Amino acid sequence: MALLVALVLASAWLARNTRQNLEARQIRSGFGFLAEPAGFDIGEGVVPYTPSDSYLWAFAAGVANTLRVAIAGIALASVLGLVVGIGRLSRNVLVRGLCTAYVEVLRNIPLILQLFAWYTVTTELLPEAATPLELAPRVYLSKGGLQLPVPVWSRGWALAAHSRRMAWRSRMALSAPRRVIAVCLSISAVIPSGRGKTTGCE
Repeated sequence: MALLVALVLASAWLARNTRQNLEARQIRSGFGFLAEPAGFDIGEGVVPYTPSDSYLWAFAAGVANTLRVAIAGIALASVLGLVVGIGRLSRNVLVRGLCTAYVEVLRNIPLILQLFAWYTVTTELLPEAATPLELAPRVYLSKGGLQLPVPVWSRGWALAAHSRRMAWRSRMALSAPRRVIAVCLSISAVIPSGRGKTTGCE
Protein backbone atom coordinates (compact mmCIF):
# COMPACT_ATOMS: atom_id res chain seq x y z
CA MET A 1 0.00 0.00 0.00
CA ALA A 2 2.80 2.39 0.86
CA LEU A 3 4.49 1.62 -2.43
CA LEU A 4 1.28 2.42 -4.35
CA VAL A 5 0.90 5.76 -2.52
CA ALA A 6 4.53 6.58 -3.27
CA LEU A 7 4.03 5.84 -6.97
CA VAL A 8 0.92 8.04 -7.12
CA LEU A 9 2.72 10.93 -5.38
CA ALA A 10 5.75 10.59 -7.63
CA SER A 11 3.55 10.57 -10.76
CA ALA A 12 1.67 13.68 -9.57
CA TRP A 13 4.93 15.50 -8.84
CA LEU A 14 6.36 14.52 -12.24
CA ALA A 15 3.25 15.73 -14.08
CA ARG A 16 3.21 19.05 -12.16
CA ASN A 17 6.90 19.63 -12.73
CA THR A 18 6.59 18.85 -16.45
CA ARG A 19 3.64 21.23 -16.87
CA GLN A 20 5.48 24.07 -15.09
CA ASN A 21 8.59 23.61 -17.21
CA LEU A 22 6.59 23.56 -20.44
CA GLU A 23 4.72 26.74 -19.44
CA ALA A 24 8.00 28.46 -18.50
CA ARG A 25 9.43 27.70 -21.94
CA GLN A 26 6.13 28.54 -23.70
CA ILE A 27 5.81 25.05 -25.14
CA ARG A 28 2.30 23.87 -25.80
CA SER A 29 1.23 20.44 -24.66
CA GLY A 30 -1.83 18.30 -25.24
CA PHE A 31 -3.51 16.93 -28.34
CA GLY A 32 -4.83 20.15 -29.82
CA PHE A 33 -2.24 19.97 -32.61
CA LEU A 34 -4.10 17.00 -34.11
CA ALA A 35 -6.63 19.37 -35.66
CA GLU A 36 -3.93 21.50 -37.35
CA PRO A 37 -2.76 20.93 -40.95
CA ALA A 38 0.00 18.34 -41.14
CA GLY A 39 1.97 20.05 -43.90
CA PHE A 40 3.71 16.91 -45.17
CA ASP A 41 2.89 14.41 -47.87
CA ILE A 42 2.45 10.63 -47.79
CA GLY A 43 3.68 8.82 -50.87
CA GLU A 44 0.83 6.35 -51.20
CA GLY A 45 -2.06 5.16 -49.13
CA VAL A 46 -5.41 3.48 -48.94
CA VAL A 47 -7.27 6.60 -47.83
CA PRO A 48 -7.03 9.91 -49.73
CA TYR A 49 -4.65 12.35 -48.08
CA THR A 50 -3.21 15.80 -48.85
CA PRO A 51 -0.71 17.94 -46.91
CA SER A 52 -3.55 20.31 -45.96
CA ASP A 53 -5.29 17.57 -43.96
CA SER A 54 -4.94 17.41 -40.19
CA TYR A 55 -2.41 15.46 -38.19
CA LEU A 56 -5.22 13.20 -37.05
CA TRP A 57 -6.09 12.28 -40.64
CA ALA A 58 -2.40 11.73 -41.38
CA PHE A 59 -2.29 9.37 -38.41
CA ALA A 60 -5.33 7.52 -39.79
CA ALA A 61 -3.66 7.25 -43.21
CA GLY A 62 -0.55 5.82 -41.56
CA VAL A 63 -2.59 3.28 -39.62
CA ALA A 64 -4.39 2.25 -42.84
CA ASN A 65 -1.05 1.76 -44.62
CA THR A 66 0.26 -0.28 -41.69
CA LEU A 67 -2.83 -2.50 -41.70
CA ARG A 68 -2.55 -3.04 -45.44
CA VAL A 69 1.08 -4.14 -45.16
CA ALA A 70 0.35 -6.22 -42.03
CA ILE A 71 -2.56 -8.09 -43.62
CA ALA A 72 -0.57 -8.85 -46.77
CA GLY A 73 2.42 -9.92 -44.69
CA ILE A 74 0.32 -12.20 -42.48
CA ALA A 75 -1.29 -13.86 -45.50
CA LEU A 76 1.99 -14.39 -47.36
CA ALA A 77 3.81 -15.53 -44.21
CA SER A 78 1.05 -18.04 -43.45
CA VAL A 79 1.24 -19.53 -46.95
CA LEU A 80 5.05 -19.60 -46.91
CA GLY A 81 5.17 -21.12 -43.42
CA LEU A 82 2.67 -23.80 -44.41
CA VAL A 83 4.64 -24.72 -47.53
CA VAL A 84 7.99 -24.80 -45.70
CA GLY A 85 6.51 -26.75 -42.79
CA ILE A 86 5.10 -29.38 -45.13
CA GLY A 87 8.41 -29.43 -46.99
CA ARG A 88 10.29 -30.30 -43.80
CA LEU A 89 8.07 -33.37 -43.46
CA SER A 90 8.69 -34.45 -47.05
CA ARG A 91 10.27 -37.81 -47.83
CA ASN A 92 12.38 -36.13 -50.49
CA VAL A 93 15.83 -35.52 -49.00
CA LEU A 94 16.52 -32.45 -51.16
CA VAL A 95 13.20 -30.73 -50.37
CA ARG A 96 13.49 -31.52 -46.67
CA GLY A 97 17.07 -30.27 -46.55
CA LEU A 98 16.30 -27.01 -48.35
CA CYS A 99 13.34 -26.26 -46.12
CA THR A 100 15.33 -27.06 -42.98
CA ALA A 101 18.22 -24.86 -44.12
CA TYR A 102 15.82 -22.03 -44.90
CA VAL A 103 14.27 -22.20 -41.45
CA GLU A 104 17.59 -22.47 -39.60
CA VAL A 105 19.27 -19.64 -41.54
CA LEU A 106 16.39 -17.19 -41.14
CA ARG A 107 15.89 -18.15 -37.51
CA ASN A 108 19.52 -17.39 -36.58
CA ILE A 109 19.76 -14.05 -38.42
CA PRO A 110 18.23 -11.06 -36.59
CA LEU A 111 15.13 -9.71 -38.27
CA ILE A 112 16.49 -6.16 -38.48
CA LEU A 113 19.47 -7.40 -40.51
CA GLN A 114 17.16 -9.30 -42.84
CA LEU A 115 15.05 -6.19 -43.38
CA PHE A 116 18.11 -4.08 -44.16
CA ALA A 117 19.43 -6.75 -46.54
CA TRP A 118 16.15 -7.10 -48.43
CA TYR A 119 15.72 -3.33 -48.56
CA THR A 120 19.22 -2.85 -49.98
CA VAL A 121 18.78 -5.60 -52.56
CA THR A 122 15.38 -4.38 -53.75
CA THR A 123 16.42 -0.73 -53.97
CA GLU A 124 19.57 -1.57 -55.90
CA LEU A 125 18.22 -4.19 -58.32
CA LEU A 126 14.72 -2.92 -59.05
CA PRO A 127 14.20 -0.27 -61.77
CA GLU A 128 13.09 3.27 -61.12
CA ALA A 129 9.42 4.12 -60.70
CA ALA A 130 9.38 5.84 -64.10
CA THR A 131 10.38 2.60 -65.87
CA PRO A 132 8.80 -0.22 -63.81
CA LEU A 133 9.08 -3.91 -64.48
CA GLU A 134 5.79 -5.28 -65.82
CA LEU A 135 5.16 -8.65 -64.15
CA ALA A 136 1.71 -9.10 -65.66
CA PRO A 137 -0.86 -6.93 -67.39
CA ARG A 138 -1.37 -3.85 -65.16
CA VAL A 139 1.01 -5.26 -62.51
CA TYR A 140 4.25 -3.29 -62.10
CA LEU A 141 7.25 -3.66 -59.78
CA SER A 142 9.80 -0.92 -59.17
CA LYS A 143 11.65 0.89 -56.40
CA GLY A 144 8.36 2.60 -55.65
CA GLY A 145 6.80 -0.72 -54.71
CA LEU A 146 4.37 -3.22 -56.21
CA GLN A 147 1.53 -1.62 -58.15
CA LEU A 148 -1.64 -3.70 -58.56
CA PRO A 149 -4.87 -2.84 -60.38
CA VAL A 150 -7.62 -1.89 -57.97
CA PRO A 151 -11.27 -2.22 -59.04
CA VAL A 152 -13.26 0.97 -58.69
CA TRP A 153 -16.99 0.60 -58.09
CA SER A 154 -19.18 2.79 -60.27
CA ARG A 155 -22.64 2.81 -61.81
CA GLY A 156 -21.30 1.13 -64.92
CA TRP A 157 -20.44 -1.98 -62.89
CA ALA A 158 -23.99 -2.30 -61.60
CA LEU A 159 -25.38 -1.88 -65.12
CA ALA A 160 -22.96 -4.45 -66.50
CA ALA A 161 -23.81 -6.94 -63.74
CA HIS A 162 -27.55 -6.44 -64.32
CA SER A 163 -27.13 -6.85 -68.09
CA ARG A 164 -25.13 -10.02 -67.55
CA ARG A 165 -27.83 -11.49 -65.30
CA MET A 166 -30.53 -10.64 -67.82
CA ALA A 167 -28.49 -12.16 -70.66
CA TRP A 168 -27.93 -15.33 -68.63
CA ARG A 169 -31.65 -15.66 -67.87
CA SER A 170 -32.53 -15.16 -71.53
CA ARG A 171 -29.98 -17.76 -72.54
CA MET A 172 -31.32 -20.27 -70.05
CA ALA A 173 -34.89 -19.58 -71.16
CA LEU A 174 -33.94 -20.14 -74.81
CA SER A 175 -31.81 -23.19 -74.12
CA ALA A 176 -34.56 -25.01 -72.21
CA PRO A 177 -36.73 -25.78 -75.30
CA ARG A 178 -33.59 -26.80 -77.18
CA ARG A 179 -32.72 -29.29 -74.46
CA VAL A 180 -36.25 -30.70 -74.58
CA ILE A 181 -36.06 -31.10 -78.36
CA ALA A 182 -32.63 -32.74 -78.06
CA VAL A 183 -33.95 -35.22 -75.48
CA CYS A 184 -36.98 -36.07 -77.63
CA LEU A 185 -34.80 -36.65 -80.69
CA SER A 186 -32.48 -38.88 -78.66
CA ILE A 187 -35.39 -40.94 -77.35
CA SER A 188 -36.89 -41.31 -80.80
CA ALA A 189 -33.53 -42.44 -82.17
CA VAL A 190 -33.01 -45.04 -79.44
CA ILE A 191 -36.56 -46.52 -79.25
CA PRO A 192 -37.43 -48.42 -82.46
CA SER A 193 -40.60 -47.48 -84.23
CA GLY A 194 -43.53 -49.94 -84.20
CA ARG A 195 -44.77 -48.96 -87.68
CA GLY A 196 -45.28 -51.85 -90.05
CA LYS A 197 -45.59 -54.49 -87.32
CA THR A 198 -48.71 -56.59 -86.95
CA THR A 199 -50.25 -57.90 -83.81
CA GLY A 200 -52.24 -61.02 -83.09
CA CYS A 201 -55.45 -59.04 -82.80
CA GLU A 202 -55.43 -58.17 -86.48
